[in-house]
Amino acid sequence: MAAIADGIDFLSELIYGKKSIVGGMGADHSGQKGAVGLCYLAFAFAWFQILGNFSDMDFSAIATAASLVQCLGFLLLSVSVCATKSVAGISSSMLTMVVLNLSLRLCSTSMKNGYIPVDATGDYIYQLLDFFTLLLVFRLLFLMHKSYAYSYQEEYDTLPLLPLVVPCIILGLCIHGNFNKSVFFDSIWQISANVESFVLLPQLWMMAKMGGRVETMNAHFIACMVLSGVCTWTFWWWTAVELEKRGPCLAYPLIIGLQSLKLLLGADFMFYYMRAFLGNTDVVLPEIGDEM
Repeated sequence: MAAIADGIDFLSELIYGKKSIVGGMGADHSGQKGAVGLCYLAFAFAWFQILGNFSDMDFSAIATAASLVQCLGFLLLSVSVCATKSVAGISSSMLTMVVLNLSLRLCSTSMKNGYIPVDATGDYIYQLLDFFTLLLVFRLLFLMHKSYAYSYQEEYDTLPLLPLVVPCIILGLCIHGNFNKSVFFDSIWQISANVESFVLLPQLWMMAKMGGRVETMNAHFIACMVLSGVCTWTFWWWTAVELEKRGPCLAYPLIIGLQSLKLLLGADFMFYYMRAFLGNTDVVLPEIGDEM
């Protein structure tokens, strides 16, 4: 109960502008842990409400769960940035990739129903979660390049995006399903799915370039993103075969392949995350130089 009280106090001071932990010095660690716990509890409660009141208990609701967990990850990241008044260790390239991914996906899912959960959560909850996540990402980008620009570590955020984005666009235009029954909307959804597979790569690259040590809240964020990827992979593992039933196409192996690649990119981080969690230590990734 004391941890919950600390978390409530931490969040209330943060909301009213009384909490200031510049550069992470003098951090209220018990308050931060309590705040993280409260966020997890709040989102768990939200999920059970969604599942009980809006979902038909259909398997496709796991796609909504993926969006919910992703939203939780960016909320935790936002809490960390606002508390420390620092964006140190966060990749602007990663946030840019997320903006591209969610903007394209929302263009498809808010106007067509080919790639949304078939239960009631696909009517508006799935899209609202993505929209709220997009707002959080826009705010993080504003804080990174305006309010707390002094703390942005651009020298480590060096992974070029064009070699990642351009092939995703070309693949999406050439290979896509037909759930939306529209070449345009099927293509933009596929491009968003292709980009989604690589959104974590700039962040993992940056952390490795920085020496591998990961801030606690950043570690929670990455863990949420990986868990979201697990939910998405599970959803498409069981449903992507429907693309084949509507006509032979390469979209089925493409989606499964890219979603599996996304899990592989996150699996290495999760190994170090779980080792740190079990050992009650900080997450430390191997440096890029060490791996090479």
